[in-house]
Amino acid sequence: MCERMKRIDENGFSLFESMIHLLIFTIVIQLTLLFFYWKAPVESSYQNDFLSEWEVFSLEVQELLEEVHVIEQPKTTSFTFHTDRGRITLQVYQQMIRKLVNGEGHVPLLVDLQSASFTVDGNRLKISVTKNNGIKKEGTFAIGISM
Repeated sequence: MCERMKRIDENGFSLFESMIHLLIFTIVIQLTLLFFYWKAPVESSYQNDFLSEWEVFSLEVQELLEEVHVIEQPKTTSFTFHTDRGRITLQVYQQMIRKLVNGEGHVPLLVDLQSASFTVDGNRLKISVTKNNGIKKEGTFAIGISM
């Protein structure tokens, strides 16, 4: 009988192994719940990031339009005007709105766009934008014409 007790019995789980498996399972479940609890605020913050990105874009466009000398005939995908810095074009290029100065350069102003359009009504520029995730935004900017 003593020989039988001295042999290591590896035919099943011990209580200690079962406790470790239960502990690991509990940790995995808690991490899963924590992930889904964390996911919702992160998604809403990404939506807020677009709003702040739009505000920065709006401020930059309004600054560009402060002292305009000449406005060229606008197209739906581009808007060109002349200032003291030269001929500035706001253009839809691939999935972004970019700024060109005298036909050169490539300054992305707003990225990750599905579509964008420019319309001019008097001395107001209206920009309509749709992001790839479906969020739509419109802005009207005053054009400061100086002679």
